[in-house]
Amino acid sequence: MSRLALALVTALALARTAEAALPAPPFALDVTPAWVPAGQPVRLAITPRGGEGAFDLYLMWALSPEAAFLTPDGAWSPRPVAFRAGVRAGGEPIVGRWMPGPGREIPLALVVVPAGGDPLARFAWTYRPTLVRISIQAPGPGAPLDVRGLASLAALTLVACAVVLLAGRPFLG
Repeated sequence: MSRLALALVTALALARTAEAALPAPPFALDVTPAWVPAGQPVRLAITPRGGEGAFDLYLMWALSPEAAFLTPDGAWSPRPVAFRAGVRAGGEPIVGRWMPGPGREIPLALVVVPAGGDPLARFAWTYRPTLVRISIQAPGPGAPLDVRGLASLAALTLVACAVVLLAGRPFLG
C-alpha cells in the first residue's frame, strides 16, 4: 500500500513539474483596461506569435473548481466552447469587445490546444495557459436622496389622507 501511495505522489509531482515546464503558447492574450467600472466593456486581443499549426483557443475562468468557458458571443458556458477554433499560429490578431461579469475580479486564462483537442485534459496540454486578471469596480452608491422632494411628497400625502378622512365622514354614517 505504501508503494502505491509513493507512486501516486511521485506521479503527481512529475505532472506538476511537466506542467510548469510547458512552453509559452503561440498566442498572447491582452485585456485592456485591466480595471473597469461595472457595466463597461474591455478590449480582448489575442495576438499570434507565429509558428505552424492550427489551434483551438479557449478563454476560461481560471482558479475555480468549476470550469467556465467564455463563448464567442461573450456568455459563460459550463461546457468547453472554443472562443475561436482552427486558428493558425501565423494568422491575424483576434480583437473584440467584451462586457466582463459577474464578479469583482475575473482571472481569465487563455488555453491553447491543438485543433480538436480537449481543453479539460490538462495532461495533454502542449502549452502553459496565459493568465490575466480583470478587476471590476462595483457600482457606486446611488444618487443622493432628494430630501426636499421627499418631504414635499410626504406632506402632500398627509394632506390627501386628511382630505379623504374629513370629506368621507358624512358618508360613513
